[in-house]
Amino acid sequence: MPYRVMKESLNAVIDSLSDGILVTNELGRVILYNQKAEALLGITGNAALGQPVQDHIKNDVLVGLITKILTLNMPYHAEEVCLMDIGNTRLRVHINPVRDTNGLLVGSVSLLHDVAQLSAIDKIKSNFLAMVSHQLKSPLSSTLLQTSILLEEMVGGLNEKQRDLVQKVKAKIKGMTDMVNDILDVCMVEEGVYIAQIEPLNLSEILQRTIDLIQPQAQDKDIALQVTAEDNLPLMSGNKSSMEAMFINLISNAIKYTHSRGQVSIGLKKDAQHLQLKVSDTGIGIEEKDILRIFDKFYRARSEKTKHISGTGLGLSIVKGVVDAHRGSIYVESEVGKGTTFTVLLPLR
Repeated sequence: MPYRVMKESLNAVIDSLSDGILVTNELGRVILYNQKAEALLGITGNAALGQPVQDHIKNDVLVGLITKILTLNMPYHAEEVCLMDIGNTRLRVHINPVRDTNGLLVGSVSLLHDVAQLSAIDKIKSNFLAMVSHQLKSPLSSTLLQTSILLEEMVGGLNEKQRDLVQKVKAKIKGMTDMVNDILDVCMVEEGVYIAQIEPLNLSEILQRTIDLIQPQAQDKDIALQVTAEDNLPLMSGNKSSMEAMFINLISNAIKYTHSRGQVSIGLKKDAQHLQLKVSDTGIGIEEKDILRIFDKFYRARSEKTKHISGTGLGLSIVKGVVDAHRGSIYVESEVGKGTTFTVLLPLR
């Protein structure tokens, strides 16, 4: 088949896609886009081809994300996912670096998906989940308190079998309570509640409080926590509650998926115009097929190594929501059997 015919056929296939596609080279110049991207981004004809992306894409967030992917040039898998409004359209944007066979960065590809209808459905689901969770939280908390009273023998003694049974009931209720709290956290992230109150934050202090809170969990598994934080880190603007939730979920997740007598390393430092949080573990690692979905709500990787690990599948979704709300980035590097590293970049401004 002649090259010209092949090119025309490829263009026809790309233009038939329901999602927008935008491709740049390593210098940030536009080299390809389809008709859906034209409509979503307001591009006219072929005017943008060969031109810097910022000259024709007027959405600063999208341009910033593409520029970040190209300039950071991270050596491991990187992906940006966020929700943004362009005119009356709400988009879910996936941006990935493009590398050649030698691993050299040659550009970026952005997938633009119109989620207006899905967002409406998600809002209905979120409102329903929030309502149900609020209704469950009070009776679960009350029942958890009552089981604690029984175990402390404040209303009479327990024999060994009774104590064992009540302890199992308490563990189940605790798991349900954690799930309800996670669902409420997700709902608050989606509603924007977590960034409604912004204040100057000292992430070093938040990290230290998180370590103090989570240390018993690490000690139960004989896991060493190695913490390093640069002195005199600048303050960042953000929401305190959401930052605490992000730290707790990232570090507790690392402990959960690390074998006994393993190690979890947490580092906090200033990186250019960002504060960088890095959480590394020596755990079971994440398979490549699961990396693209680990931030999805309720998604949990299923394998022989994870089937005995409890969890709601919401922790990393909360982390991603908090990072997106603060216009940050999160990257994942993992090797099965050796461990996982999460790197979070939070803008200082």
